[in-house]
Amino acid sequence: MLYFEHQGKHIYGTLISNHGYYEMYGLPMWIYTESDSPPAGTFLAYKARPKESLEFTNTIDSEPMVVHLPVIKLAEKLEILALE
Repeated sequence: MLYFEHQGKHIYGTLISNHGYYEMYGLPMWIYTESDSPPAGTFLAYKARPKESLEFTNTIDSEPMVVHLPVIKLAEKLEILALE
């Protein structure tokens, strides 16, 4: 997951490939969210069961059913991203 600050906001996102729309198939899509605070760890831990949860952490647990995404801190917004 990419992270950077832009115009006072904290942006978290990833680039994915579009797999479901005819002539747009394969085009990159920027999926992101904005926050008022920086990440509280170097990984985002996603747990699906027994109850879905997300949290930042600095360690990778060996617990099954938890997926860890590294937080890649960028110095600035990538030029290819169009943010307001």
